[in-house]
Amino acid sequence: MVFHIYQDIRNEWRWYLSAPNGAKLAIAVEGYKRRGDCVLAIKRMREAVAAPMFYDNFGSLADATSGVRLAVAS
Repeated sequence: MVFHIYQDIRNEWRWYLSAPNGAKLAIAVEGYKRRGDCVLAIKRMREAVAAPMFYDNFGSLADATSGVRLAVAS
């Protein structure tokens, strides 16, 4: 999975997380005035989901780990 950073039409910095097939899995719900704040938001998200918990189809709680990396759109 890859985080992408870009500027929107209001010149605010935003991010989205994409799957290997290119599908967007998550998007920033707010824009950031500074690029550094956007990068910090991504870092916080990565820390928060370093070992995310999820429920399987049977309602069992399980651990998951993922190799999420950061990519910056030019």
